[in-house]
Amino acid sequence: MNYGEIKALRKAFNSVKERQGLNLPGNFAERKTRLKAVREFCVGNEELLAQAIEKLKKNGIKVHLVKEKKEAITVILSEIGQEKLIVKSKSNVTKEIELTKALEKEGLTVVETDIGDRILQILDAKPSHPTGPVTHLSAKDIAKGLSKYYDTPIKGDPEDIVKIVREDVISNLDKAKIGITGANAITAEEGSIVITHNEGNIYEVMRKEKHIVVTSIDKIYPDIESAVSMLKVLSYNATGSIIPSFVEIITGVSKTADVEKKFIKGVHSPSDITLILVDNKRSELARNGFKELLYCVGCGNCLLFCPMYNTIGNEFARDSHLGGKGIVYYSLYNGEKDEKLEFCLTCGRCRQNCPLELDIPAMIRKIRSSGMSSEMYYFLKSHIIWAYYQLVLKSKNH
Repeated sequence: MNYGEIKALRKAFNSVKERQGLNLPGNFAERKTRLKAVREFCVGNEELLAQAIEKLKKNGIKVHLVKEKKEAITVILSEIGQEKLIVKSKSNVTKEIELTKALEKEGLTVVETDIGDRILQILDAKPSHPTGPVTHLSAKDIAKGLSKYYDTPIKGDPEDIVKIVREDVISNLDKAKIGITGANAITAEEGSIVITHNEGNIYEVMRKEKHIVVTSIDKIYPDIESAVSMLKVLSYNATGSIIPSFVEIITGVSKTADVEKKFIKGVHSPSDITLILVDNKRSELARNGFKELLYCVGCGNCLLFCPMYNTIGNEFARDSHLGGKGIVYYSLYNGEKDEKLEFCLTCGRCRQNCPLELDIPAMIRKIRSSGMSSEMYYFLKSHIIWAYYQLVLKSKNH
């Protein structure tokens, strides 16, 4: 990231912090405590996972439990069949398995329907936040890239940018028959898929003829109540809002019982729902002392307060794995210590501002303990701190 992008990133982060200060719920501490207890109970709970899968299938949802990303992509391609246009919504798990790249390699056209992710896709840029992927890009820079892509002049005004991207997204939504989304939670008691969003795009994507949901096995919750409670914590930390604009709860395909109370499926779309539950070494991580890492709900609040991330942005990341937590997962997944782990100052601000108090610094120390010498580490750390304060000073002077 260049200085302009860092400046835009920090401005966006500060706006979220301001909203958090204005909207802090009175029972937030209690809600975080409940969420941590739920995550401790659910993550790695194979019995609960089996219960959820059984209930989902009973509700008419096809479920595929897959071990790794190649298997996930194979299953998704099989479900897609002969269709060539896919519309999808923002999903960290699809980014993790590099789904878009894999589908495009097979000759499919994949259109992101979230405004930020569509901009990211068009500009071929790296994300900077799990819920705000283009927070590091100014409207002027976005307009410049979009003008080239659409071959038409676009003003550096947020409303103009959203208008033209929205028109692009809608035209593809109208033509597509298959939609792919992620999921924020899967509930065991009801066999439901819970998805939250602010833009309304997921509502359109999930109403295609076939809806494919791609998420991970750590997204299991006991029931809808605990899932919605989690969404309140997620929303507040991610955007400063108490609850997102939309919460979708899917418990089966469209159906009616209007005639003699007999269920008839497929009245409207979707008439086919498939859930892909991806393990991708999560079971292994839970067994090998890193279960806590999987408690994360993906709010990205750790990034807002990380001195290193506020200094170098998504250079402190690996692909879509952002910040210390992301690099820890990347290192464990690949079975090798990533060099960017050394960037972490282990200051603990991520833990202080995580709703689950995930001890990412401890995980980083554990992974890198056999690495570089302490002299080299402290030399690097002192230079990183100096760079951080130089950036702070420079931003104050502008």
